[in-house]
Amino acid sequence: MENFKELIPIRENNGKRAVNARDLHAFLESKRDFSNWIKDRIKAYDFIENQDYQVFNNFGENPKGGRPSIDYAISISMAKELSMIENNERGKQARKYFIACEEHKHELSRKELALMVIQAEEEKERLQMENRNKNNWMNLKSGSLLNDTQKRMV
Repeated sequence: MENFKELIPIRENNGKRAVNARDLHAFLESKRDFSNWIKDRIKAYDFIENQDYQVFNNFGENPKGGRPSIDYAISISMAKELSMIENNERGKQARKYFIACEEHKHELSRKELALMVIQAEEEKERLQMENRNKNNWMNLKSGSLLNDTQKRMV
């Protein structure tokens, strides 16, 4: 499975995790042409643009010449579903990988939450100590003022 991670990198896209549909298509070893494969899957399974996927024109060099290619950044959920419906061994591997990625994401979220709780507790303790120091200083200052006033009265 680690080798799979190298074959289909998961990237951040507008704050969400996404997979390049061309990379997934290649991994799944689909016999169909990419552009027809992705368009047919989007139509047949009612995927929603800007929710399940985003379309990008790739203006880089096209080795075959002609028009720029169109790339699709697809959500992990869409990638998992496309893998499942491919109905082959590579699809099963990809689906299991995406499930593991989702579980790992939740683990990280829990760890981040725990870290936030710890940081909040440390901040609370720091503020309490700061308040105690201010109160002590104020008490000391008012005590010395009282002493000065008492000395003047005598």
